[in-house]
Amino acid sequence: MKKGIILQGPVSEWTVDIVNEYKENFEDTVILLSTWTNENITNVACDYIQIKPPEPTYPQNSNINHQILGTKNGINKIDADVVLKTRTDQFIHNNQIFDIFEKNCPKHKIMTTDLLSTIGIGVDDKDYRISDFCQLATKNVLQDYWNNMPLFDGSYAIAPEVYLTKNYVVNFKKDSRPWNEIMNEYFFIRDYHKDFKIEFQKFIEDDDKQDWFEKMI
Repeated sequence: MKKGIILQGPVSEWTVDIVNEYKENFEDTVILLSTWTNENITNVACDYIQIKPPEPTYPQNSNINHQILGTKNGINKIDADVVLKTRTDQFIHNNQIFDIFEKNCPKHKIMTTDLLSTIGIGVDDKDYRISDFCQLATKNVLQDYWNNMPLFDGSYAIAPEVYLTKNYVVNFKKDSRPWNEIMNEYFFIRDYHKDFKIEFQKFIEDDDKQDWFEKMI
């Protein structure tokens, strides 16, 4: 199966190095940057698409629509059978991540990380909370997820992880059973460190976020 990686988001100080590492670690893998028309892509050595950023939402200003439009356009553009959707400011250092997916994850599920997912997060809004750090799945599954995702109108406060997951499960899959009974039917949760080996720019550069992160793990 042909593999692909989508980096979605603004070009960060890390993006060039992330692309270069992925080119080295994932040979014969299509790499696509999905970013905005106002981003400088001069030194990014991979295929790219540039999209007009969505209008801000009000009264709740959120990046949900940026994720939806950026990922949907990337998923529909990329020529791959299995796709890793990730961020422009986040390394996934494990060069065996596609093998983990192939050997362990049922092909109707989305593989993602445990950090910020329901498991062990210790927050009130646990239902429908699945990490949006990254997704690894077949292109068909990710197209179902993102192409059917409604844009957020900004009229209420909600975490992006919850908005995306709940719309996929309840509105697209039409599954309203209790969340704790069905989470593992749609998602395959793996370890942030051991399996994905993620390095996230915000956690490295922000001392408060790093302290929070260390407490979480």
